[in-house]
Amino acid sequence: MGRLDEIKGEIDWLGRWLNVLIVATFALIGWLVLNYETQKPWIVYTALIIVILFSFAIAIINGKAINKIKEMRKLK
Repeated sequence: MGRLDEIKGEIDWLGRWLNVLIVATFALIGWLVLNYETQKPWIVYTALIIVILFSFAIAIINGKAINKIKEMRKLK
């Protein structure tokens, strides 16, 4: 397996994790919007913290995927 195929696989893997985190973040935001008034405050704060952490993870994974794409362009 060449380096180019390896980078393509890494980009695919990062893309899958990126999709999972984006869907989970939007689902959690939707849950918060619908339920923040009826839930205990600590649950709401925990959900907000998780949304923030997922947002940072999305930014990090996106940055890694962009770097892999640039690396792939250099190999072509």
